[in-house]
Amino acid sequence: MSRTIQQIQQDIITAKAAAADLSALEVLTTQEQIITSADSSSKVAIWRLWVYIFAFVLWIHEQIVEANAKNSRPQNLPNFIATVLNYYDGLDLVWKDGSFQYDLTNVADAGSRQIIARTAVLESNDEEIVVKVATLNGGDLQPLTSDQANRLLVYLKKMKVPGIPIRLVNQTADLLRINITVYVNTLIIDTISGNLLNTTDVVNPVQDAINNYLASLSQYELNGIFVNQHFLDTILKATGVELVEANELKWKYAAYPFQDIDKWKVSEAGYFKINDADLIINYLPYGLVNG
Repeated sequence: MSRTIQQIQQDIITAKAAAADLSALEVLTTQEQIITSADSSSKVAIWRLWVYIFAFVLWIHEQIVEANAKNSRPQNLPNFIATVLNYYDGLDLVWKDGSFQYDLTNVADAGSRQIIARTAVLESNDEEIVVKVATLNGGDLQPLTSDQANRLLVYLKKMKVPGIPIRLVNQTADLLRINITVYVNTLIIDTISGNLLNTTDVVNPVQDAINNYLASLSQYELNGIFVNQHFLDTILKATGVELVEANELKWKYAAYPFQDIDKWKVSEAGYFKINDADLIINYLPYGLVNG
């Protein structure tokens, strides 16, 4: 926060007081600022008026600096993430106070126009800004339509730093193929369905753990990382699970074939999905492990 004129005067006088060869000064009051006749022996002597004039000029300068600081947003990755999330589909930008902004004064459906549910902003080895985006449909992440993506790209090109290329990644989820063997406590887990036996509701702890893990990878932003050990640890914590073994953990992107996941995999689209046909869970009683 910028200082007042009185504060600036006091700072000058305080600094001056450190000089032993100069006499003590007092801050010029508002009433004394209007006195036009001043001599060297008065409180409003010429040198005191110069203190006030300098303080006034410095006060104006601090006001300008503070205003510029509020209006400026340094172009870094966290700020650009906020820029992406602040996109309003179908609305034009206006130039105001030194930046492009939205005028939402008479826009009743502004909330529904914020279609970017998740994003990640990265810098590639080629010094591109890579922006991964997804929207929500019925609670599920999915790509924008081609028209939405084109409009978003126009917006991003206006908001980015000139001269830096930008690449928009707007793709369907990376797919997983999973085959695991889960050893369970047969007193509470049905080895045919994997459902809990101690409730009338249909509850499948392993399936729920898998869904929750995948959702957590894109809970706040895209670019989730599937980590083999973390995935298995999540399942091991599920109710009734005693041991879990991975028979197959594979991944694919777009039209490419499935490949093994070696320890971990960063999602190309920014998020993962597993189709029912690609998830095989083999349930075995934990007692077999002990012979």
